[in-house]
Amino acid sequence: MKLLSIDIASIALKSVLLRRLQEIVYSLKEALRRDKVSDLSSEGYLSKDIEQPQTVPLTIINRGTFEIEYVSAIALKLSRLTGELSADLAQTIVAQTIGARLTESIKTVEDKAIARQSLSDALWRNFTVKVVPPGWIHLQLSDLGLASWLQILTERSIRLDDRSRENFVYENDNQLLRNSTKLFELQHTHARCCSQIYLAQQAELLSSLNPSTLSHFYSNEPQAGSVSMPKLLPWLDSNQSLRFQHPAEQRLIAQLVATVDTLSDAPFQPSILKAGETLSQNFIDFHAACRIFAEVKTADLDLAQARLGLVLATRNVLKALLEEGLAICAPLEL
Repeated sequence: MKLLSIDIASIALKSVLLRRLQEIVYSLKEALRRDKVSDLSSEGYLSKDIEQPQTVPLTIINRGTFEIEYVSAIALKLSRLTGELSADLAQTIVAQTIGARLTESIKTVEDKAIARQSLSDALWRNFTVKVVPPGWIHLQLSDLGLASWLQILTERSIRLDDRSRENFVYENDNQLLRNSTKLFELQHTHARCCSQIYLAQQAELLSSLNPSTLSHFYSNEPQAGSVSMPKLLPWLDSNQSLRFQHPAEQRLIAQLVATVDTLSDAPFQPSILKAGETLSQNFIDFHAACRIFAEVKTADLDLAQARLGLVLATRNVLKALLEEGLAICAPLEL
């Protein structure tokens, strides 16, 4: 029995946000058509410029911490909707309109019964919306939302969608990959993650919590047995804040988010390789600076378990990156 798999578009935060932004854009477009406020729709401006998710401007803010925040300039693209108003005022009005609709969308999801919420809904409800003049829309994920996202990465294997697979197959630069000295480093980091997980099994690091068994965690090696994992790792402290304080922990989390976004974007394999290199280096830095066993396990078991969760998440992302993104082996040991 393998780990349950999940489509990458369901957990890539950028994809989740782009879908929500598109919904708002479409609703504005329909309002234009009904009210005939402007001739923009007839000119094809909206459908041409923002019909596809990848054409909606959305960028993650890199603060070097685990605070996950994206910013969109979509209001700047749509500010011509307001006619003769000044540029700054037009952008502000459009941004406020979009921000209000996004906030309403979050409230609608919160009002749904838990059983009816999709994974995308569960992530979306943990974002907050802020409009920054003249027209920037900021979307920030809460600590609870990030903890939920990390938990998903520990429990599921990642499956790339058909669009990603086709791009990797037909635009694969095999010569570049064969000549890269970085591939071994990625494989070595994956093997190191597996080694840490094995040590945690031996040390029964997770046995103190209520476990659910994920059979054959090492899906390519059934004899490796199973990993007992808690139903929920202790990502949050008593104040419901992420317990990670070390910069190496925070950089690793930020890179996990960025790498999953990159995999979901279906870029050329060189982009995948570059994202993998950065993730690998961040994990090596984390591994060197943040202990899991020995005195940390004794002094702060919750922190040790949460750090092990980062190892599990990194292992699953690297496995998808290597096996599906780069079409090479993700070894258990080297």
